[in-house]
Amino acid sequence: MHEDPQFYRSVFQANMGLLEGMIDWVRKVTSDCPFSKAERRKVELALEEAFVNVVRHAYKGAKAPVEIICCKYPSKQVAFKIIDKGMPFNPLLQTKSNDASLPIEERQEGGLGIFFMKKLMDEVHYERRHPFNVLTLVKNTNSST
Repeated sequence: MHEDPQFYRSVFQANMGLLEGMIDWVRKVTSDCPFSKAERRKVELALEEAFVNVVRHAYKGAKAPVEIICCKYPSKQVAFKIIDKGMPFNPLLQTKSNDASLPIEERQEGGLGIFFMKKLMDEVHYERRHPFNVLTLVKNTNSST
């Protein structure tokens, strides 16, 4: 039996004050997904990191729209596309690394968000579709990532 995907879309201003509202939206659209509590939290943390990256790097603090599209494939996976018109920024190509094994006072600021997104999600993809940055985060519903 073929199950059609469900799509959800919302637009948030790139504003750290709206982070909680964005996470509430993620919770709402994934509320019927067969995720464990731990998997659900991983999805929320990855989306939080992605949103913060757009605010800080793509828009550099400017208030501009961030579109988020959620595509739910019943009993298979959930994919989120985070779309912005900010400066081209491929987080997956960032060479700055932050050694998570170092004591916190010895670490450089930043660099762990991409690491966390890759660890928390099953797939992470970036593409530049001029004039848009498109970051895709995928979580399989039967995953234990």
